Amino acid sequence: MSSDSAVRSVLAGLDSSRSWQEELYRDVHQHPELSHQEQRTAGLVAGRLRSAGFEVHEGVGGTGVVGVLRNGDGATVLLRADMDALPVREATGLPYASEATATDGDGNEVPVMHACGHDVHVACLAGAAQLLADGRQHWKGTLVALFQPAEETGDGARGMVDGGLAELVPTPQVALAQHVMPLRTGRVGTHAGSALTTAAR
Repeated sequence: MSSDSAVRSVLAGLDSSRSWQEELYRDVHQHPELSHQEQRTAGLVAGRLRSAGFEVHEGVGGTGVVGVLRNGDGATVLLRADMDALPVREATGLPYASEATATDGDGNEVPVMHACGHDVHVACLAGAAQLLADGRQHWKGTLVALFQPAEETGDGARGMVDGGLAELVPTPQVALAQHVMPLRTGRVGTHAGSALTTAAR
């Protein structure tokens, strides 16, 4: 089977997964959690990964979740999404708008919302993981689905590494992250190396 037909075969399940992905997105959007407080979100994605057949590691670096799907000989590919929200009050008027509040690191009660698209990232990676698990007869290798906490505070990735990530997953040959950007619908942009404002930190 050619790589193009393999991709088409994996993506054939997209329509059937879209409804639960949208539901997951709305759920996570309505229940945002600050950096290092992503317990509910972590539980949702861990459950999704388990039901798709992944080996799941929870509590990596605090609230991080990693799923590993071994599917024969081949490259190891890591896909990453971040989970945390921001101390911002939502004023979108959406029917699933966040009304959540939380206590921040300074002990202040603050409003919380997904103002940076991490709810989208969670839903997209959960969907990709399910599609690749369902279509595993069309590819070989190992898939690592990594849900990172505390991107907004800049220490979530380091926490996962310090929490033993390298001992839990095989070394990836390719690592892909994602971010919502103001592009035309249906467009995907790629960039090699560091990108976005805090990439050089």
